[in-house]
Amino acid sequence: MDSCDLWHRVFTETARRLDLLARRVREGVSVDEAADFARYVRVSEICRLMSENPPGSDLLNSYFPYDGSKLLKKARELETACCDYWRGRTFSSEGTASGANKSDLEAIDVKLAALAGQVAELKRVKSKKHREPLVRIVKQKDAA
Repeated sequence: MDSCDLWHRVFTETARRLDLLARRVREGVSVDEAADFARYVRVSEICRLMSENPPGSDLLNSYFPYDGSKLLKKARELETACCDYWRGRTFSSEGTASGANKSDLEAIDVKLAALAGQVAELKRVKSKKHREPLVRIVKQKDAA
């Protein structure tokens, strides 16, 4: 196997994986996995090695293209997308919301309000039971 073929295979598989994970992050799925893989690509120095070993000729580059800087850029963009997801930002170009969207937050707010009402009712009932006097004064009817 030629080194050009090997670098091309590494490049295409890594780029394909980065693209797949970027789509999943836009959907709000596999965000941790995407961040880990993007960090691995950035830290492993695969991109630097690709840049230091360019294809020998234009003919090889046309058959087996690979570009370390392009791969590094994709990895950084994926890491940014993961950070944006964790911060709760939305992707305006895709139209999908990352993190919890407004309707989810409104549903949570309604449930919390209902729960707070039930807790307040339980406190009221509990405090009412404890405030009742232990001894009751009963009026006796006059014996006529």
